[in-house]
Amino acid sequence: MTDWNTLTAVWAGRKMRFVPAENARNLPAPRYVVVLITDGGGRYLLADIRGRGYCAPSGRIEPNETPDAAAHREAREESGAILSALHYLGSYLLEPCSEQAPSPCSAPVFLAHAERIEPLHPLSESQGTCWATIAELPAIYYDWSPLIEAVFRYAEERRKTLWERQGES
Repeated sequence: MTDWNTLTAVWAGRKMRFVPAENARNLPAPRYVVVLITDGGGRYLLADIRGRGYCAPSGRIEPNETPDAAAHREAREESGAILSALHYLGSYLLEPCSEQAPSPCSAPVFLAHAERIEPLHPLSESQGTCWATIAELPAIYYDWSPLIEAVFRYAEERRKTLWERQGES
């Protein structure tokens, strides 16, 4: 069992930890989203972001945008994925939120199914996409860490619980 209270990483100069949905109460305001897009068979869709490399689609929540809407937008912009199902897994806590915002913030993490994948917009910050299993992720994922691995493994457990039992995989 993962001890989410002690498992941390440093991402872009910020301390980061994950809080599963069942413990996600009284979190700081959400500023970003992360979308783990599954094919239903144990593979995850990654976006090849300029200057970073392969990672889960993610980004800022725009003013007056809900985290769910931001997840759909970021998935489409960075991977071409049109989502058919979205499930809140939990949130990353970032401390500080950014160089401009020294207070902590959160980044909701969603597990999603892709209804279809459309071509990327020519001006997308993504240079392409690839599907990868959890076993393949450490070799290709930008800034891989034990925390990110634990979140992907948690997502895979949730996928099996949520969707395989319902016959949606």
